[in-house]
Amino acid sequence: MFVDGFRRALLSETPSPYSRDLGAFLSHARLLNKQFSNDTRRTLELLRTDQIKYCQFLSIPVTEVVPPTATAYMPRIPKSTYEAEGIMGAASLELGNLFGYEETSRFVMYDIYPVKDFEHSKSFVNSRKMLSFHSDGSAHPKLSPDYVMLYCLRSSHHAHNLIVDLDELLGRLPLPVLDLLKQPVFRHLVSQKPERYDIKPVLFEENGETTVRYDEDNVAGVDAEAVAAQRLLNREIRNIAISVANTDHSLLIIDNKRSLHARSSFAPVFDGADRWVKGAFVTKSDVRDGLMLGLPA
Repeated sequence: MFVDGFRRALLSETPSPYSRDLGAFLSHARLLNKQFSNDTRRTLELLRTDQIKYCQFLSIPVTEVVPPTATAYMPRIPKSTYEAEGIMGAASLELGNLFGYEETSRFVMYDIYPVKDFEHSKSFVNSRKMLSFHSDGSAHPKLSPDYVMLYCLRSSHHAHNLIVDLDELLGRLPLPVLDLLKQPVFRHLVSQKPERYDIKPVLFEENGETTVRYDEDNVAGVDAEAVAAQRLLNREIRNIAISVANTDHSLLIIDNKRSLHARSSFAPVFDGADRWVKGAFVTKSDVRDGLMLGLPA
């Protein structure tokens, strides 16, 4: 059970997180966090200590009215209450600090839904094209998330997440390929306008463990040997990926440095009932809660 006797009124009073100052929101999130069940805390502890690579909480007791899913991109879809966001904020307190990227959103929480005329794009607003395997923020020169939080407000039976356990992936790759993936022989796309790349590895060592920074669509080997290694990497990713279905009012939290994730393709209808997910990033780094990062000049 996600919570123990959740106080509905407290959840409905969650302040808006759509501000550069998250003080009031996080103070309220701490009150919500106190109502988590012991099972929920144990699961988040397993995630925090790398014993699991993702967790999903189902049937979360959020009853707020969800407006129609937008069809055109907007900074955020207006919502009169912030219950889903309150749940995300409360869970983030078990893992680290909320932060965001200015190129993704103006705020730390952002919306993921299919946008008309972008069905085949490489971005998270696509739909008819699979969102390729990646770790979020992989190309950012300063900070990549430790965890990605995905709260499903409105699900689609045809769209599901795909997750790859990095430990299992490493065990399937030959040592020469692993060694190459740790070398700075891969071009990571940092920005499209202006077009900018960083040359760096795919696999890194952080605090004594191997982590991954990768985006299948936006990373390319700089020579034939690196290209061949990436081709094998992509093949093994697909061999071991598991499918995780979203349901209404479910929260999926993914270890962003110790796994890769993707989303299947699906056919949007653009009738206000399409899939809609709230996203947020969490870091273990000692940064200010609510920090918004831009790309260095």
